[in-house]
Order: sequence, then structure tokens, then C-alpha cells
Amino acid sequence: MEITPRGDRSGALAAFGIQKGPQAGEEIPIRMPVVRIGRAPGNDVVIPDDSVSATHAKLEFEDGAWRITDLESINGTYVEGVRLAPQVPTPLSYGAGVRFGGIPLEFMEVETADPASARAQYVEPDRPASIREAGSGGRRIPMWLVLLILVLLAAAVVFFTTFNPEHTPAPAPSAPAGSPSAPSAPAAPSTAP
Repeated sequence: MEITPRGDRSGALAAFGIQKGPQAGEEIPIRMPVVRIGRAPGNDVVIPDDSVSATHAKLEFEDGAWRITDLESINGTYVEGVRLAPQVPTPLSYGAGVRFGGIPLEFMEVETADPASARAQYVEPDRPASIREAGSGGRRIPMWLVLLILVLLAAAVVFFTTFNPEHTPAPAPSAPAGSPSAPSAPAAPSTAP
């Protein structure tokens, strides 16, 4: 995350002013009209705090105004204390209080910036596919189908081992001689004279 002293806004279209903590009073410049904000290094604005999701929010200048979108973050994105609904672009005015997770910021205007011109020239960079997107290849088998196949296989195994005509159960072991529940064996013929 690039943090600059308050007032050093060269090349910035807008800025987030840090409100609390050891860097209070410093700013995070926004240098592109579309930025991803989060804890992971691949974001345009990196906020290295555990309360911030890996990819937390998106800030964009479009149709003459700034909008912020929560990207289904765990701890939420707040504007003026109100938690944003995930995936719903919300207007963001200069001077508004913004909180990413537990990090309070103020969205600030840069008087010399021309975000409309920057947006007109902006070309979204190619982002590497996430592991989920890259691994699917468009040929994913739904989990319900996998579970259905496993249940049917288990039922087939139980059916064929229970009702197999060639499978005859082993005879039950007989009780030891002399026990009350065992039938007595016939006496052997005596060969004595």
C-alpha cells in the first residue's frame, strides 16, 4: 500500500485519508479510475490488516461519480456507518467515512484531478484467473450428482451382497455338548460283551 503524507497527491484521482492508528493523517492515493481494494498483494490498493478480506471492495469512477462495491467481504464495507450489500455498487461522495473491516478512512477529493478523463482512457488490465476459475475449465460436475452416484453405488453393493443366490450364509455354530441349549447327541452303540 502506498501511503503518502497528507498533501502529496501527485497523479492521484482521489485519496483515502487514514483516520486512526499509527498512520493517522496520512493518505492512500487512488491513481486509477477502477481499483480493487483488499489485503492480498494482487490488489491495486493493499491494506495489510487481518480485518480486511483478501479482495474486499472495488472503487470505480463511472458516469461522473465514484461508486464503491463490497466484494462479499467477511467483515463488510461501510459508508457513513452503514454496511453495504455485497455486489451492489453504491455512490461514494467526497468526505464520506468509509470502513474496510476495522480500518476507518475518509474518501477525499483531489482538486486538480480529472477522473472523467482518466476513466475515458482507462483499459481494464487482464487479471489472472483465480484458482477456482482456472481449475474448473467449464466442466465441473455438480456436487449433488457426485453424491447421488456414491449413494447408488453403495446401495448396489448392499443389494448384491445381501441377495446374491450364490452366497449362502455359513451354518450357525452349534453349542458345545452338554450345554442346556444344545440338543443331545444320540449315544454311540456299545460294543462291550
